[in-house]
Amino acid sequence: MKNFFRYLFLVILSLILYSCFSEKYEYVGEKKVINKDNWKIKIYQLDEFETLTPVEYEIVNERDSLVTGRHGLMGADANLQNVDRYYAKIQDSIFYICYPYPKVMAIKHISNINGSNQWSLIENLKKRDTSLYLDSSYIFYKRIETKGD
Repeated sequence: MKNFFRYLFLVILSLILYSCFSEKYEYVGEKKVINKDNWKIKIYQLDEFETLTPVEYEIVNERDSLVTGRHGLMGADANLQNVDRYYAKIQDSIFYICYPYPKVMAIKHISNINGSNQWSLIENLKKRDTSLYLDSSYIFYKRIETKGD
């Protein structure tokens, strides 16, 4: 009988822990895209107990129809409570997201909005806003990539 209660306790504890950390992306909030009246980004964060949890975004229009599928961001704080520190803008047909402004976390040309990030576009943006800069993890990744060439 004692073993039964021990196993029952372990099962209940496992169910509680599983329900607390479902490893699903939870909706955090949305932010209007500056210079594009009918676009907004929706931010999602993985429900996980870690110091850095993955963040994804998607772009929707005024009817909440998808403009792009979900894409990952390069990094974020643990347990986002809101999207106040996010900044999304289109400038000269370049879409970018900062977290926090002026650190660029995602950048794409709108002709290739579902494609991968096109980090070379940052130089074009810097002509309009010199305070923008790339996330340091991208610079580290780029150094490793070019070092092997």
